[in-house]
Amino acid sequence: MKKIFTILSVAAVSLVSAQNLITNPGFENDLTGWAKGPTAAYTAPTISSDAHTGAKSAAYIGATATTGFFQTVPVTAGKTYVIEFWYKSSGDDTDSRLWSVFRDSGGAAVYTTTDATTDPFRTNNLYLPSASAWTKYTAEMPAGTGAVSLEVAFRVYNGGSGIFDDVMAYDKASMAVSDVAGFDKAVQFNTIVKDQITFKLPVKSTVNIYSAEGKLISSNRVENGGSVNTQSLVKGAYIVTVDNGANKISRKVIKN
Repeated sequence: MKKIFTILSVAAVSLVSAQNLITNPGFENDLTGWAKGPTAAYTAPTISSDAHTGAKSAAYIGATATTGFFQTVPVTAGKTYVIEFWYKSSGDDTDSRLWSVFRDSGGAAVYTTTDATTDPFRTNNLYLPSASAWTKYTAEMPAGTGAVSLEVAFRVYNGGSGIFDDVMAYDKASMAVSDVAGFDKAVQFNTIVKDQITFKLPVKSTVNIYSAEGKLISSNRVENGGSVNTQSLVKGAYIVTVDNGANKISRKVIKN
């Protein structure tokens, strides 16, 4: 029982957040703020209903050539910036990657490291691991001397598919602890459980159920009004977490 309340107190009181420099990070306004490229031959992604949160994402399905899209955000030289996003990727494991670069006032690339294998913003010259479920990717790099902007850019390669959502780019120093009381108030579900837990959610979220010992029992993506079947749970206490990608809350439930 002590472990239950420890999990609750850690997860429900606060969460690290940061000021996002990205416009339209979840593609709810289609491609507003984003552009195909930066190479002229690249094509724009399509808007998909397969979303991590909200209703939309940006996708290339079965690309027929190397392609990509990007958004440029302002930066300050010497500061460290973080790029975070959620993605799905499939093909032959050389399908998609983050390929972002700082630029100076004249538009020239400013590489913190000229070796792509040591550049997290260029996926260390590798590819995003294949993922059929939504997967979070995070990278950080300091902005080199003369950098005034950052191209937050994604590439998908011939024959591959990539879907992207909930993109963030921020100054690492801007991170602060924020109260999740608003999200906690917006999330509603029954805590006395028989056959199912039904959720009222502000956005589509990941719902995890843990045993009292902290073992993950189930994980589901749930829409507002959706339910998770709990018929297989034995009687007792469990922890339910609800995570929308930016906020996370936890509550104890009792299975009768």
